[in-house]
Amino acid sequence: MAQIKALLQCELDPFNPVPEICQVIDAMIANNQMYEDAILLGVIESAQNRLRQLDSMKSGGAGNGTE
Repeated sequence: MAQIKALLQCELDPFNPVPEICQVIDAMIANNQMYEDAILLGVIESAQNRLRQLDSMKSGGAGNGTE
């Protein structure tokens, strides 16, 4: 029986991270339009979590993601 998979593979330039990440998000949304809200909310939540970790590190907290 045939196995059919949708697979998005990306090569990213780590020296140009912001537009690269934005293109990946756009590509995922284009291929999953019914989940656009969930994708964007997940990205926002992840970014906010990381920003809190960075803020904690700046203010003297551990900031290693385990707190």
